[in-house]
Amino acid sequence: MSEPSSSASSGALSPSDATQETFKTGLQHLYESPLITLTKSFYGGLLLSAGGLLSLTIAGGVSDMSPGLSRLLQGITFPVGLVIIYFVGAELYTGYPMWFAITALERKGTPWLYVSRAAASWVGGLLGALVFAYFFTYLTQSLDEEPFRSGPVNMVTSDIVDKPWHVIFLKAIPCGFLVTMAMFLGSQNKDGISKAMGLHLPFFLSVAARYPHIVEYMYVSAVGILLGAPLGWAGYFGKCLAPITLGNTIGGAVFTGFYQWFVFMECVKRGWTAEAKSGEDEDEDGRLRL
Repeated sequence: MSEPSSSASSGALSPSDATQETFKTGLQHLYESPLITLTKSFYGGLLLSAGGLLSLTIAGGVSDMSPGLSRLLQGITFPVGLVIIYFVGAELYTGYPMWFAITALERKGTPWLYVSRAAASWVGGLLGALVFAYFFTYLTQSLDEEPFRSGPVNMVTSDIVDKPWHVIFLKAIPCGFLVTMAMFLGSQNKDGISKAMGLHLPFFLSVAARYPHIVEYMYVSAVGILLGAPLGWAGYFGKCLAPITLGNTIGGAVFTGFYQWFVFMECVKRGWTAEAKSGEDEDEDGRLRL
């Protein structure tokens, strides 16, 4: 037996019903045209990069004085892009591992559908991030002045250049977990303020901890390279995007997608939930057997 679909006091779905919504969303993305996926993800890349520019601008001015305050400000400002993305119907690659883990565990679709749609989202996000990095950040000289210029350069140097490949990969796993949890909370909450808070808080934790998000670093690393960071374009793909993509994929699929499917779908089907067990102990009139 599932929980009530919504609560009048909170305006929120139960976790079970939110998982069903996530499953339906996964099916929609699995069967929609790759062109639609590419377009939505392109705009997702643009919007998340806009949040990135806001974050680099606000946090860059205090990074030397107070690193802790800088991270706090980054955590507060960067998720603004994710909130806007969710409200306007754009997409990010990081949602696909969660969605597709659930649909795959439910044996929906073919391998080609999974690969083509995930690839379309990844490429769309990359194009959006690169467009915003080059045309709307570099050519507009938005970060040319100090101390703003040093922000993305130092960030790319410390987070990518100076870190081993496996460390970048491991740090990307909790990012995939936290960002997809943010999307799960966004599906669960129905009113605008609660939805925005649900989307913001887990991503805030991820950004403040400097767990790398793939579309975030598509933008930040590109800006850093354009402004003089010691990372070439080969390193951009091999040292930066490759481990972050893999880590985000595992984090979203295993730590969020599998969790939702197992607890709120599979266990319900198998009658392993508390509601099912309590029902076994009731008589025909609904009274507990002693």
